[in-house]
Amino acid sequence: MLSELYISNFALIDDITVKFNKGLNIFTGATGVGKSLIIGALNFLLGSRATNDIVRTGKKDVSVSGVFIIKNEHIREKLKEHIDSFDDEEIIIQRNLDQDGRNRCRLNNQPITVPLLKEIGELLVNIHGQHEHESLTKPLNQLIILDGFGKLDTNRNKFTEVYTKAIEKEKLIQSLNENQEARKKQIDLYNFEINEIESACLKPDEPDILEKERFILANSERIQTTLSYCTDSLYESDNSIISRLKEISNELSKVKDIDNSFENPLEVCNQSLYQLEDAAITLSKCVEGHDFDPERLEQIEDRIETIRRLKNKYGETIEDILSYCKESKSKLEQLLKENEDLGSTEKELVKLRKSVTDSGKNLTQLRKKAGAKLSALVKKELEGLGITNGRFDIDISTIDMTNAGQFNLEGDRGRPLAGSQIRSWRDAGSSGFDHIEFMFSSNPGEELKPLRKIASGGEISRIMLALKRHLASADQTPVLIFDEIDANIGGRMGRIIGEKLRLVSQSHQVICITHLPQIASYAEQHFKVNKFAKSNKTFVTIDTLSNDERLEEIAEMIRGTEKTDVTRKQAKEMIDDAEKFL
Repeated sequence: MLSELYISNFALIDDITVKFNKGLNIFTGATGVGKSLIIGALNFLLGSRATNDIVRTGKKDVSVSGVFIIKNEHIREKLKEHIDSFDDEEIIIQRNLDQDGRNRCRLNNQPITVPLLKEIGELLVNIHGQHEHESLTKPLNQLIILDGFGKLDTNRNKFTEVYTKAIEKEKLIQSLNENQEARKKQIDLYNFEINEIESACLKPDEPDILEKERFILANSERIQTTLSYCTDSLYESDNSIISRLKEISNELSKVKDIDNSFENPLEVCNQSLYQLEDAAITLSKCVEGHDFDPERLEQIEDRIETIRRLKNKYGETIEDILSYCKESKSKLEQLLKENEDLGSTEKELVKLRKSVTDSGKNLTQLRKKAGAKLSALVKKELEGLGITNGRFDIDISTIDMTNAGQFNLEGDRGRPLAGSQIRSWRDAGSSGFDHIEFMFSSNPGEELKPLRKIASGGEISRIMLALKRHLASADQTPVLIFDEIDANIGGRMGRIIGEKLRLVSQSHQVICITHLPQIASYAEQHFKVNKFAKSNKTFVTIDTLSNDERLEEIAEMIRGTEKTDVTRKQAKEMIDDAEKFL
């Protein structure tokens, strides 16, 4: 329930705090005093579009805040999605708008956006007034109302679940089918690339080894020339270094016994001789291993070119190429799996389609039963609310499944579903195969037409009141606000509407603005809206009336500003009769 409303600098309102009670809260006041400002302030608080012209003249910004007591567990769970801490039953909503058009919205002192504020507001309050009929005239909301009355939320949720799964499978199949040719080409490409890389038998260090071998082969002529010179100089020529060194060693051997100082030079010569002989052996082997091999050089060039080509296609290094090959194998495996999945997914979709059809047909039958029952109840209520010649019906236009998932779009009265573009079961919607339309006619001889097209504000308010009488157990919106509900009716009907409002207020908090004393007499809390001028400024105030003040107000409403003992007596009788009602 709405516990408290604070309004600051809103149009003609300076600063007002209104404390509400549960049950039926009535606002009265003379025509033009600003009763509609209360509705405007609540609309602003709950996220309606607003411009800076609502800011009171001479003020910087407008501020409205509301304290709500939330006991409904469904609403509490929804609010917990947006509030970090929500341990008690109280929430505070605040909204400010400055002269520059900047909004600041807070929920329990946490910043929120205007769209979120509006979403939360729709959970808490239904406003039915001169410009607030959308909630009753929108077909989707009408469907929710009907399902609420028939207690079909579980059935609808079951349908939504299987429908959503079927849609997902359908999209997957569509995607797989649309991409089948591309997938085949991609599979062929991956197979080719993987085979190309794997057949190359790449090794990470291979490029360096090949480059080194190619460099040696490319310089083999120079190497052979050098080797020939070295071997010839060392040991092959008649005057080779080794032969000369041997001669020197022999000569030193002859004199070392004469003078032992020659032993060290002799030893050095012998060591050098050994080393040169080792070098000669190594060089002779090098000569054998450095023969120019044009075939091998060509093989190396081809291999280097192969690696270069693979690098250009798959990566800058051998590691990159091998990594690409690994990734391609994984992608190939996924594509092959998708081909397998297509068949199994199609089988799953067949089962899901049957579940959608069965669940949808069952939901339709339940809705038709609930619709017939609710239509009869509302029609009876409307008779008691002054719409004696009115007719009310709930039209359920059902998509009837026929061949291959196509549909016959005929409604209960044989009319095609207006504006519908449904061509397959996928387009039916997650709420079922039904399009709900509240139909209404207020005059005899006129055919039933959609409520959103023909009903006046007062009629819609009374239809909403009639609905609420029978939706108390299903409707989870805690606060109902009625404006213009007494439009174009007299005192006798006002009493009946007062009784209906009082009945609805047993399960909802009801806030009603009225000019009829018969309705006002049923108030459990009565507020009077006043307007006055002071110091060239206009002020709107709200007074909570005591029992005596309430009697005076109703007496004034009976006959205008002139109150008499007769009108006071009539007012007391009205109040006494209202108190006896429940």
